Amino acid sequence: MSGKVVLVGAGPGEAGLLTVKALEFIRQADVIVYDRLVNPALLKERRPECELIYVGKEPSHHPIPQAEIEQILVNQARQNKLVIRLKSGDPYVFGRGGEEGETLHAAGIPFEVVPGVTSAIGGLAYAGIPVTHRDCASSFHVITGHLKEGSDPLDWTSLARLDGTLIFLMGMTQLPSICANLIQHGRRPDTAAAVVEWASRSRQRTVTGDLTTICAKVAEANIGAPGLIVVGDVVKLRDKLNFFEKAPLFRKHILLPRARAGRSELAAQITALGGEVTLYPGIRIEKLTDRALMNAVLASLPEYEEIVFASAEAVTLFIEGLLEAGKDNRALSGIRLTAIGKLTKEKLREYGLAADILVSRRSADIIRQACAGNWRQGTKALLAGSEKHTAQLADELGGAAEFASLPLYREVLETERPVDLSKFDAVCFSSSASVEHLLSVLSAEEQARLRSMKLLSIGPMTSRTIRKQGLEVYREAKAAQPESLLAVLLEEAGEVMPS
Repeated sequence: MSGKVVLVGAGPGEAGLLTVKALEFIRQADVIVYDRLVNPALLKERRPECELIYVGKEPSHHPIPQAEIEQILVNQARQNKLVIRLKSGDPYVFGRGGEEGETLHAAGIPFEVVPGVTSAIGGLAYAGIPVTHRDCASSFHVITGHLKEGSDPLDWTSLARLDGTLIFLMGMTQLPSICANLIQHGRRPDTAAAVVEWASRSRQRTVTGDLTTICAKVAEANIGAPGLIVVGDVVKLRDKLNFFEKAPLFRKHILLPRARAGRSELAAQITALGGEVTLYPGIRIEKLTDRALMNAVLASLPEYEEIVFASAEAVTLFIEGLLEAGKDNRALSGIRLTAIGKLTKEKLREYGLAADILVSRRSADIIRQACAGNWRQGTKALLAGSEKHTAQLADELGGAAEFASLPLYREVLETERPVDLSKFDAVCFSSSASVEHLLSVLSAEEQARLRSMKLLSIGPMTSRTIRKQGLEVYREAKAAQPESLLAVLLEEAGEVMPS
């Protein structure tokens, strides 16, 4: 029995440039076979049981030959799996997707292609360089700079005569040869040129010059692969169109230890302002399968006056349990719904439910303050969330009402890759739990390294936890909110919070 392979383009690097269809396939995948330049954030979208297979290639170093990669796709699909071949850019723009498709066809394996934003267009856009412009380029030409050994099939005479924009992919080692050949075959030596390293990522660097100066400038700046080479007058528009490199947190790399699973609002805000975020350690959701407890709770739902959902994941698993038991949202009629956090409120809305109360953070004091007016002696409330936090909240809130815990999942720390602390500009701790999680996965040497880093804290409780571990708080946010912590980052970068 055969599965299916989907050749998916991951875009030029920025995670937000992934297409909606590509994201859907990543979330359904049984296996993801991925390249070196794929943004690690995209892999976080996979299911917990999805297998990852790394087949990355580096310049002049291909540890897994292309033929072997193609065989991996065939073998995995023959196990009746949905296999995602995730590659940077677009699969059919020098991504060898055509070769992989031919192999799959020959093996009788069904396959599909999801195009991606090629770096030749998207990457240059992030450098402020349009590939066409009515005043200076009516065409553009994408050329591979990675030629088969011992051959140069490019028609340099024709390329040099073209008025349009020339874009060379995978050609950093060939840059001197590219410039020399274009000049030798008739292109003006003063033709504008640029090289963009790590296009669309926060580590992006761009060097501009002309065909006679660009090589020296690249060497001086130590620009390397992955790099885009662009030749043409469109490069001169960069001063006006360069939006990304002017972002307030551009080239700032922030370590954001996780306190909980799910989407990080703070990470999204940092990324939107041009920064790059590493979420480490990751947190994986492990669903609990106590069907008897779930059935008992659902049978006694009419006895509860309130359900407190501690996370968005708790909402999803609770509704799934409701549906599996043959019930739906009508079973919640008359029950007050409390959401801890905006994401939890949004998740309730996705299921057609409105939160009666929104609590900003998972703090017993804040929850009590928001809900105390609804609690009296004998009030029965249900706490739905993780194994750890439902028990903790039931204990901390005890006395205000009668609380029952419904643990739906446990959170498991993930450390898929070592973390290089030297590359971060700051560490942002969003809670005491985030401090404890990071320290639990770092070696003694790595923990010592933290003492020389800028440690930012979201508030007094988190700061106390940091200091309790023998570390120093560099700065504390004025209010215990993600926006306030973001304001600290912007101040450190010499910027102000956007209105």
